[in-house]
Amino acid sequence: MKKLALTLLTLLLAIPALSDAGGVSSRYDVTFGGYVKYDVGYSTQNNNADPILASRESSGRIRWLADDYGNTFQTAGETRFNFLIKGPDLGGAKTKAFIEGDFRGVTTGSSYGGFQLRHAFMTLNWPTAELMLGQNWQQWGMPYYNAAIGINDFAQYIGGHRTPQAAFRYFFTKEFNAMAGLTAATEWSGADGINGYNDGYARSGWPGLMGEIAYTTDGCGKIGPNNLKFAIGGYFGKEKQIWPPYKSTRSEKGYQDDEVDAWLTAFRYSIPLVPEKQGNKAMSLLLNGNFFYGQNVAGNNWMMPGGPSNGSYWRNFRTMEAAAPVVWGAFAQLSWWLTDTLSVNGMYGYLKYKYSTIAEDLMPDHVNMMQTWGVNLLWNANESLRLGLQWMTMFTGYNRPYYFPAIGFKDSGDRTGKIDQYRLAAWYFF
Repeated sequence: MKKLALTLLTLLLAIPALSDAGGVSSRYDVTFGGYVKYDVGYSTQNNNADPILASRESSGRIRWLADDYGNTFQTAGETRFNFLIKGPDLGGAKTKAFIEGDFRGVTTGSSYGGFQLRHAFMTLNWPTAELMLGQNWQQWGMPYYNAAIGINDFAQYIGGHRTPQAAFRYFFTKEFNAMAGLTAATEWSGADGINGYNDGYARSGWPGLMGEIAYTTDGCGKIGPNNLKFAIGGYFGKEKQIWPPYKSTRSEKGYQDDEVDAWLTAFRYSIPLVPEKQGNKAMSLLLNGNFFYGQNVAGNNWMMPGGPSNGSYWRNFRTMEAAAPVVWGAFAQLSWWLTDTLSVNGMYGYLKYKYSTIAEDLMPDHVNMMQTWGVNLLWNANESLRLGLQWMTMFTGYNRPYYFPAIGFKDSGDRTGKIDQYRLAAWYFF
């Protein structure tokens, strides 16, 4: 009898909770989506599936394992899923949220295959404005359409970076709009091995400022969602360099410091050279890409962590003066649809740093220049299944040749390196 009474009491307490849960879920429109992705390929240098740069080539009496050996790879870590939530209106604005993750693990410090956050943001949309809050792709500079197969392919050329941010975009007309906002002043995830919120970019006290002015029109036709677009935008922040990294008596506060500007401006474009006809993309042609220029880009790793994003350095230790290298470059992609479901894409990226001779001597392992070429075929077999085949070659130039002082000569490792990668991928969208 006691067991029966306890069971009835438990059910009575659960009924209101279940009713509330049902009521809450019924008020929102939640869509679940994503895809399963499989990659298989071969790299001519001993690297992973997503190389950021090419290793130096072997020379002299020193052999570099990464250059002397290639490797095959297979992965399904780029598999991802997402939730799109559409909620109630607020002040005349449509509200929604988007959450997405994958299994690459690189921003969490876990192994490849570990779950990691990609996107988590909310938006409020009015008839002439949009407010976005959360973690999302940067709202300036990145190409409008990237057909590369690998997750990091061509990312060194402002291919796109996800960052916590608040962005407000106002649409003056159907064609003209402008964006202003705040973005994380530094690397948020710890992907570069440190907690970015403790570095000099966060220490400066400056938030990351961003903005963009854009023009878009359907007047020249379109290819899928890609119409004529032009935009110029950028980012500005500061870094407070500190020396030494321990308490000193050289000043009243125990440290020497100097502040260095961190900024990057970019122009991006999308041009449907041959628009689609009546919704069919066969024989249509799209050109899109960007140009960029700036300095001290290591804070948010706009050119990716692990080498391509170079920051500031101490130019003069006597006056405690810090400086940062200037960087510029471009990305371009030409996409040609042979049929409505089959496209061939050619891609090129260029990145260049301007260092002083002294800085090149101080940092011989820093990237001085990069170039990447690639071509692929993408075929949408049906609404769910996509297949891709890609060849990519990446060239990396460093500031100086590598040398081992104990050996006594300077040409132990070349100043440059090159990697070729061949990749086959399959997606199943759901």
